[in-house]
Amino acid sequence: MLSGNIRSKGPHEVHMEEGPIGRTLLLFAVPILISQLLQELYGIADTLVVGRFIGGAALAATGIGHMPMSVIINFLIGFSSGLSVITSHLFGAREYDRLRRTIRTVNLLSCLIGLAIMVVGIIFAPAFLNALHCPADIMDLSVLYLRIRLLSMAAQLIYNIDSLILRSLGDTVSPMLAFFASAVLNIVLDLVFVAGFGWGLAGAAAATVIAQVFLAAMMIFRLGRLNEAYRPGPGTRLLTLREFRETMRIGLPSGFQAFFMSVSSLIVQTVINGFGSPAVAGMTLYARLEGFLYYPAFAYGIALTSFVGQNLGAGRIDRVKKSIRISIVTMILVVLPLSLILIRLSPAFTGLFTDDAAILANAQRAILINFTMYTFYAVNQCLLGTVKGLGNTLWPMITTLVSYALFRGLWCKLMVHVFPTMDTVYWSYNISFLIMMAMLLPVFFRMLRSAQGPKNQTGGTSPDAPPAERAG
Repeated sequence: MLSGNIRSKGPHEVHMEEGPIGRTLLLFAVPILISQLLQELYGIADTLVVGRFIGGAALAATGIGHMPMSVIINFLIGFSSGLSVITSHLFGAREYDRLRRTIRTVNLLSCLIGLAIMVVGIIFAPAFLNALHCPADIMDLSVLYLRIRLLSMAAQLIYNIDSLILRSLGDTVSPMLAFFASAVLNIVLDLVFVAGFGWGLAGAAAATVIAQVFLAAMMIFRLGRLNEAYRPGPGTRLLTLREFRETMRIGLPSGFQAFFMSVSSLIVQTVINGFGSPAVAGMTLYARLEGFLYYPAFAYGIALTSFVGQNLGAGRIDRVKKSIRISIVTMILVVLPLSLILIRLSPAFTGLFTDDAAILANAQRAILINFTMYTFYAVNQCLLGTVKGLGNTLWPMITTLVSYALFRGLWCKLMVHVFPTMDTVYWSYNISFLIMMAMLLPVFFRMLRSAQGPKNQTGGTSPDAPPAERAG
């Protein structure tokens, strides 16, 4: 549990409108970062098992087989990120009845959507992979992997939505502990199913499905232990139609933001697939090492969204502005040196997964080009987290559409014909970071200048705000 001057409302939920800003952000972000690093380490372990015990073809199949599913998952994760803006505002403003009803409504919605996606995805898996120009030599493996992984779709949605809701309430500890237990289970099952029973890629996929169902069960259990003021239960009413429309207005743009990111990845993936299986497997290895840069930036983006949302709900705009400066400086000081270290260590790291010279060459070239400018991505995450925390989820969606989906797609489709190398693909990422930053900064500064904390239903500021923040 976080401690100090931060007031807790339940086992781990934390109000973040008081206490030292830097320390509060750090204590809030670190469990998120640990969760993401655990996810990356689990992914590395999973890739090691697949690469060493099954082979390069299976390694490529896991990369491309996950792509269609990730589009839908990322959309709903993005949607839940938008929901976390709402729940953080409600938590900061102490509007607990609506908070409770929001949690119950979105959980019911996630179950229904997850089951529907599972059925449709299993039926149309070959068509999805054909649309991605999946190499023929790994098509059967990719279809098998995708269909098994789809069995856990509802469980994945429940975990991701509930973990973001808990984080918006200041609880980053519970998702971290739950994911740690799930990651250990996943690695053990990987070794048992693949190395022990010899089930191949199907065994690796089944291990992930079981671990994700276990993870979802832990999240449901955690929601049942929230403070009774905002704990959803069987008798909790759902949101009204008007409230649901308002929730969709905030949540859907964040969903489409993540969707556009996934679409851009799919478009780029079709280009990468044209360079053959070594290029596909090389990008799979690149993604494993990228996580050590991506996740610190991602953690601070989530931390800022919740921190800004809670403080906006409580009317603490002064803390909002200070938190942004602290976060941007922190990201630069962390990501820039770390990226240089990872570039230096990349040959040894990628060599752990395979001995294939072509795969290693592709992975190391991607790392060299993209990591040199990854700091811009990290700063963008701070800008995105702030803008979303202030209640604007539409502009992040637009910037993602333009800089990721449109730019990367057009660049890769057009420029590869002029410069037919994988370097052309790698540079699309770096340039898109700069385009996004140029689009975000004007709106970021304008929203900061006009930011005002919302008033409660009686027309005053939050009754729990410090005396200097109260009206009159």
